[in-house]
Amino acid sequence: MIRRQMKLVAMVTLLAGTLATYAQDTDKTTISAIYQNALTSYDSYNNLKELCSKAPGRLVGSKASEKAIQILKAQVGKLNPDTTYLQSYITPSWRCKSKSQAIVYYGSKKESLNVVNLGLSVSTPDKGITGEILEVHTLNALDSLGSKAVKDKIVFFNRAMDNSKTTTFEAYGGAIDQRANGASKAAQFGAAGVLVRSLSTEHYDFPHTGVSRYKEGVKKIPNISISTNDADKLSRINKENTGVKVWIKSDTETIDSAETANLIAEMKGSQHPEKVIVIGAHMDSWFNAPGAHDDGAGCEQMIDVFRIFRELNIKPVNTIRLVLFMDEEMYQSGSKVYADFVGKEKKEHIVSIESDAGGLLPLGFGIDAGDSVINAIQKLTLPLIDYGIYKTGKGYGGVDIAPLKQFGIPLIGLTTNSQRYFEYHHSANDTVENVSRREMQLGTAAIASMVYLIDKNGIK
Repeated sequence: MIRRQMKLVAMVTLLAGTLATYAQDTDKTTISAIYQNALTSYDSYNNLKELCSKAPGRLVGSKASEKAIQILKAQVGKLNPDTTYLQSYITPSWRCKSKSQAIVYYGSKKESLNVVNLGLSVSTPDKGITGEILEVHTLNALDSLGSKAVKDKIVFFNRAMDNSKTTTFEAYGGAIDQRANGASKAAQFGAAGVLVRSLSTEHYDFPHTGVSRYKEGVKKIPNISISTNDADKLSRINKENTGVKVWIKSDTETIDSAETANLIAEMKGSQHPEKVIVIGAHMDSWFNAPGAHDDGAGCEQMIDVFRIFRELNIKPVNTIRLVLFMDEEMYQSGSKVYADFVGKEKKEHIVSIESDAGGLLPLGFGIDAGDSVINAIQKLTLPLIDYGIYKTGKGYGGVDIAPLKQFGIPLIGLTTNSQRYFEYHHSANDTVENVSRREMQLGTAAIASMVYLIDKNGIK
């Protein structure tokens, strides 16, 4: 009897091992097919060209953003998803009505500067404003200078991103306070306006924009970004001359209520349609940017996951839900609307995956979840190491999926080689020509493989 039981246990163990080996081999075969399909396809890159050429500058509430929604909806529709709909809502909207301008005056000379409005900046009077330049490198410098030194000046925040940092997002984080809060800080001391050095790792003539915030109760003053090349030039002029003045002009407006929408599409699960894996990116881009890396590439990668699943006849166990969010750049209104929907819908979300790190070479995934989930996903994605996806572990999911954390949903964000990201970020340099089709498609394949592995095997 004991011998028979031992023989049965051995047979069960052997069968389990055989099934596990078969499952692993199947996964490897499927992943290989996903990568081959992604790398040989031009559909996504052509879609990106269409989006960026027909709807550049698609900031929330703009005509371009409305056009982008329709373009992306049509692209998704070609793949025959089981469900496609717009999640409409109302949000405030800010726009730049005309190109901002700046001229530096020194001695008998004057020179134009490459500038762009920062998000939520207020307008100058019609004739612009002129003031002496006060160059500083930190917000705290204004505390020591005081109102007497700052009043009526154009404060010039000229702290460069720290290129000694090997991680560009760390360098970005170390300089963003001047863009986000510099105008409000300067206004407290009576400044007339603000110029902020563009957040870029390199020297370019492209000025980079981005959102800024005003502290409640503090007067709002014009807030303008200057290209890194011209920031260096302005600093040099200011050091070599006395009484340097700058004239700036901006023309913006805020609209209290604009109608917009998130775009949602689904591939229904064959076994558990009530369980959801979210894949997402954001549709909007800054008014001065075609938005190829940020985040047109992410949108097209996520749409391409549907195409790959359809072409390879991968039938998901759970529902794969594509969410293209509106308004990541300004108010994050789309992500909040979707989170409210999830709270009311009460469907189980297995994970949420975001692509918002550019169409650059993928390195892995950042995971915002508990240790057990992180360990499970790391184990699942071991086959992806052969494809260069080696940097998967604890990290950040993304701005648009961040509100889903309140529901205990694991957040996953694609990690890319970001060394060149801030050459393009929030600038007119963020073009399709600066996106490598092959690198973008490697990111698509990594995402599609991640979705496949989690859908088939789970994370528990």
